[in-house]
Amino acid sequence: MKKKKKIRVAVLVDLFLNQQAGGHVKYWQRISESISFLKIDYHLTIFFLGFKNEKSKINRNINFVTIKPVVSSGILKFIGIDADITDLSPINLRLFFLLKKFNIIHTTDQFFSMSRTAKLVSKIFKIPLTTSIHTDTPPYARYYIEKILKKLTLFKLGKFLIQKKRIPEIYEKKMFNKVCDYIKFTSSAMVADKIYSPTNLKKITGNKNITKLNRGINKNIFNQKQNKKNIYKKYGISENDNLIFFSGRIHELKGALLLANIHKSLIKKKINITTLMAGDDIHGDLCKKIAPTKLKLLGYLSQSELADLYKSCDLFVFPSKFEIGPNVVLEAKACGAVCVVSPGGGGKRIEYPNADGIIINKWDLNLWVKTIENLFKNQSKIIKIKNFLRKHNRVNSWEEIFINEILPHWINIEKKK
Repeated sequence: MKKKKKIRVAVLVDLFLNQQAGGHVKYWQRISESISFLKIDYHLTIFFLGFKNEKSKINRNINFVTIKPVVSSGILKFIGIDADITDLSPINLRLFFLLKKFNIIHTTDQFFSMSRTAKLVSKIFKIPLTTSIHTDTPPYARYYIEKILKKLTLFKLGKFLIQKKRIPEIYEKKMFNKVCDYIKFTSSAMVADKIYSPTNLKKITGNKNITKLNRGINKNIFNQKQNKKNIYKKYGISENDNLIFFSGRIHELKGALLLANIHKSLIKKKINITTLMAGDDIHGDLCKKIAPTKLKLLGYLSQSELADLYKSCDLFVFPSKFEIGPNVVLEAKACGAVCVVSPGGGGKRIEYPNADGIIINKWDLNLWVKTIENLFKNQSKIIKIKNFLRKHNRVNSWEEIFINEILPHWINIEKKK
């Protein structure tokens, strides 16, 4: 009997694969970890950027391939763009020829070299193209354009372009329209919520094959089993201190500087507090300059180390404004941590405000300080949320996300061919 040929799917992640990678890269790393022993008729090759072109076999279903960028966005750092590095080239010829052998191509952004190359391959060779949105790129673009324009001090040109010509806003809208145009072309898309909701994008693009992109966790690591480790001793924290934890890119856009100012204000109010910040250190020096006392930068931590801190902290404070759906909040909730978040960021992971987490609706320092101070003075509120999370927090595993949500997309596409 002839052996059934596996469907070959290429997943394109136009970011560097390294230890400091953010949630976009980690999403596909966690998926690959979770399905290593599944018997499926699909073989995945996940493409990332790397310093050299190489291929590695992860398990029987998955290969990782790294490709050198043609035009690295790292060249823009001198003008203040410190975002994760991607490839700015219109096309990557090496990737172009590699993609010809796949049955389905799945992109995870809609702007950069890999997604452009994939679209071209799809057009020429009639290979179905699907996509998913992992990063809220348009407002990030607006942030960096505004940052660059502010440096144009001659004749107050920067202020004129920002306030009168509204260049950052125009560019943000243009980027959003690019997302929509890309989704119009695809066979199907997995998107987020609010402006990227399936309902909204179906109306705008006319593409009816759009569903929500959900995220999972490793339930063996992120759970509410008792944490026996003495985190206070490990990190040199006073037993009298309340503990705030932050995990993610230590960057202004993630709310790291706001958190540093919150910490500083709480210290001034004589609140016993230590703040720990874990993640890729971009603006850590600025955080330490703002709050030199009892704010500690931990760098990159493993999943198990993060889980220990989620379980031990009094509050997980994540003020990031622009998030598709941050995994750190899912992980924190799964460990029973009380999350304090902004509506456009971690708030997307709070289902019942004030019951499974706290959403602070303004990016106002005094409001954040007051809310957190009241929580520390009213420990019963913290305990109530922890008890709610113990009974009601339901999060899917990465394996469940893949089997129930990602794989059905590809199966439907293959059936239609």
